Amino acid sequence: MPQSGIFFRFLGLHTLLYGIFPFYIPVYMWTQGVTLGGISWFIAFSGAGFILGLWAWDRLRGTISLVSMFALSLLLEVLLLLLILAMKGGGTAMVLAMGFAYGFYNCFYWTTQRAMFYSLINLQNSGRKYGNLQIFVGALLQVGIVIGGYILDMYTYDHVLVVSTLIAGIGLLFLLPSRPDYPRALSDQPSLSIPEVLRFRDQHKSRMMFITDGVFLFAESFFWVITLFMLVHESFFSLGIVILSLAVVFGLVFYALKNLIDRISSRKLFQIAVVLYALSWWLRSYINEPMSLASLYLMMVVITFLTAFFRLTLNKCFYDIAQQGLGNAYLVLKSYFTQAATLIIFALMAWIFMTAGNQVELLKYTYWVLAACSLLYWAYDRRTENRSTG
Repeated sequence: MPQSGIFFRFLGLHTLLYGIFPFYIPVYMWTQGVTLGGISWFIAFSGAGFILGLWAWDRLRGTISLVSMFALSLLLEVLLLLLILAMKGGGTAMVLAMGFAYGFYNCFYWTTQRAMFYSLINLQNSGRKYGNLQIFVGALLQVGIVIGGYILDMYTYDHVLVVSTLIAGIGLLFLLPSRPDYPRALSDQPSLSIPEVLRFRDQHKSRMMFITDGVFLFAESFFWVITLFMLVHESFFSLGIVILSLAVVFGLVFYALKNLIDRISSRKLFQIAVVLYALSWWLRSYINEPMSLASLYLMMVVITFLTAFFRLTLNKCFYDIAQQGLGNAYLVLKSYFTQAATLIIFALMAWIFMTAGNQVELLKYTYWVLAACSLLYWAYDRRTENRSTG
């Protein structure tokens, strides 16, 4: 089977599973009484788990087959779900352990996915390929989200665990016969040592982008999802339906831009996208203000559009820089810096949140700060060639 076929099977399986429950982890913790401070500690420890997992992944890829890596990533997801089952009635220690496990699982999924996607693109098609990828991911993710939301609302978490385990097991059976090899660019890439990571510098201000992105990826997938959850009166299924409707906008953005972005000046487009992304966080801070249902939904649609537009242009720049210089090593370097920043910044945020009062007001102020900090992305520049790790 062609490498692309294996990639989309693996991606489709994991995306479906992610939608069924890991997507709901922040709001599930919220319903269990975990505060923003506790959730921030969860995120911080996920950064630590990801870093340890990344160090292991970068060495295991030289000793185990790609199918074994697939199996390991699926096993880690099932183990994460089992740990969450044990969280019921657990305290802070259990939240931290769950965060660490979440980061470890995330590493093996996302790092494998990015490495395989990188092998399928070049400088002329990175925008189009990423757009196609997001349309595919978006469709399957919404299926998983609706299924997961329905099960959580109508049944129990135990049913989520059983369904996810069955899908993981059946999906692995479809992957096993393929016996794919690692992409050549990945198999030829030596593992990075920690000193090499720490010495990394380039002319693109990549380190600043890597560090900044760690905060925003979790702000989007945790804090913003919690805000939407509160807007739908803490209903898992209603949240799934809202996300499904917004995903249509997300998909249309990628469909409209995926064939154009490779032909437009990516630097100018990226700068525009950064400003619009900052605007999206400013709009988020007003999402809980009294307004009509139509106005509320229109604001969510605009926020989704601005975020999708930014993510498409950012990833176009990111993969183009990787193609011009360090290849797969650039992807691994991003993960190290992004997750280290996640560990440090969210630990600080956890301390601040645990001393604060009203959680809804706290999110509003957080979104103001994020709106200002998002302008740090502006420094990221792909115009010069990336050749340096030290």
